[in-house]
Amino acid sequence: MKKILYILPVLLLATLSCSKEPVKTDANDIKFQIGLPGTKATASAFESGDAISLYAVEREGGEQMPLQVGGNFINNERLAYNGSAWGAGRTLYWSDKACDFYGVYPYQASIGSIEKYPFTVAMNQDGPGYEASDLLYAYTPNVTRAGGPVALQFKHVLSKLVVCLEKGPKYEGEIPDDVVAHIYNTVGSCFFDLTHGSVEKDAFGARNTITMHKIDNSTFEAVLVPQNLERKTPLVELTMGGIAYLLEYSLSFRAGYVHTITVTLNTSPDQEQIAIDIDPGVDNWN
Repeated sequence: MKKILYILPVLLLATLSCSKEPVKTDANDIKFQIGLPGTKATASAFESGDAISLYAVEREGGEQMPLQVGGNFINNERLAYNGSAWGAGRTLYWSDKACDFYGVYPYQASIGSIEKYPFTVAMNQDGPGYEASDLLYAYTPNVTRAGGPVALQFKHVLSKLVVCLEKGPKYEGEIPDDVVAHIYNTVGSCFFDLTHGSVEKDAFGARNTITMHKIDNSTFEAVLVPQNLERKTPLVELTMGGIAYLLEYSLSFRAGYVHTITVTLNTSPDQEQIAIDIDPGVDNWN
């Protein structure tokens, strides 16, 4: 159910590990088919220059073996996209055994822990920090050379917030082009489990303010660590013309979901109130 809130304006005051070298026989080199969950944070497809961290773990007797920091068949190999194909800095050959493949985007130069790898979203996402904050994960088990290219289908493991501004019936003129959106009271650090593709908020992480990425004058987006934000401090701040409008609301940000807040601006006769419609529903982040 949508709720209407009225708020008053306030003045704006690891180290890299080496991979085990397979015996280079007449085995074919490994090819890859990399897929997205529909979108990255800023694009609908991988782009030239994008790179992922790749791991491969050999199975023993057909049984899955644990992913480790080092000693895997392939260890944190940088796999880059050139606009048409994915490739490593060296030729990757198939093992004689079936392998489990793991992928992490964006590429992490040094991963020192498999169970609790630290990751932090950017506090300023109105720029390159937005896409760099979008942590993606892929896992494909039990693959052999006979299966053809390795298919890695990535998924989002963090949360996304979208703030949309709309003009209400009493709003006069256009939405100004100087709007800036912030998210308050947010822990930006987490620990990523590469085996299961899950994240856990850093329980001791500092709460900070995220500057949202501006899509246009009425749309703002940000990537967040999954967490509950309670109504203790404002959730979102919108600034226009040197005035800050503070929105208090509670939301539970879920991994792999998009949360959308629609803000309807209504200019009252004294210009001291903004009516805000909030839809707390969520959608899959595809």
